[in-house]
Amino acid sequence: MPSSHARKTTGLDPKGVEVHFSPEVRSAFADLAAAVHFSEHFDGDVYSILQDWAAGKPVSVHEVFTALPLIAEETTSHIRKTGDERAVEAWREISLKMPEKGFSLTKGRARGA
Repeated sequence: MPSSHARKTTGLDPKGVEVHFSPEVRSAFADLAAAVHFSEHFDGDVYSILQDWAAGKPVSVHEVFTALPLIAEETTSHIRKTGDERAVEAWREISLKMPEKGFSLTKGRARGA
């Protein structure tokens, strides 16, 4: 490849890049949190993460890759055990809005996760 087209690549620290969810995605997280609030089928620690995301708390890429699958698993378990249509709709909204301008990334301070 010609040197004029070559770019130096550097690794990104996933703990140093912040994810900022759009208002629509934060609203969908809030709707999901409301749906599972009193559920005995939704882990309390995962619920706390869901509340933080709904409130717009800064979150790293590392935290998203770690917690989003847990939220999906807990949501699926809750829906399967309860048939909660509000949770189904909230998860659908998250799934639809996240890929379409549902978040932005900024370089943040490195944090431990």
